[in-house]
Amino acid sequence: MKTRNRILEPNPKMWSRAFTQIHVGSRTYIKPAEIVMISADISYSYIYLSDGKKIIVSTNIQKLQERLLGVQHIVRVHRSHIINVNYLQSFDKGRAALKNNWSCPVSRRKRDNLEQAIIFF
Repeated sequence: MKTRNRILEPNPKMWSRAFTQIHVGSRTYIKPAEIVMISADISYSYIYLSDGKKIIVSTNIQKLQERLLGVQHIVRVHRSHIINVNYLQSFDKGRAALKNNWSCPVSRRKRDNLEQAIIFF
């Protein structure tokens, strides 16, 4: 089975509006600044918040990434992980340590995205 890498580009309409809240699933809206990490599990996503809560939504990680495109401090670092750079505590080759003792893997191909986001912010 052949897979295609799809490059996502933000919609210019999204730049003009302020990101107060994004829709993450059913009737749940979350402020992007409260998201520490998003972890994927098949068609479900676990959203880890800054207050220590963990929310399970039935929206896949690709959909959430598309909804978060205009938010500059959120970066996809692995096939199954998106992190908020503001909560990044340390980063080495293969892992990123985040707030509340959470960590996630960082893939080799997406390491550059994370390094650019750290430099930019």
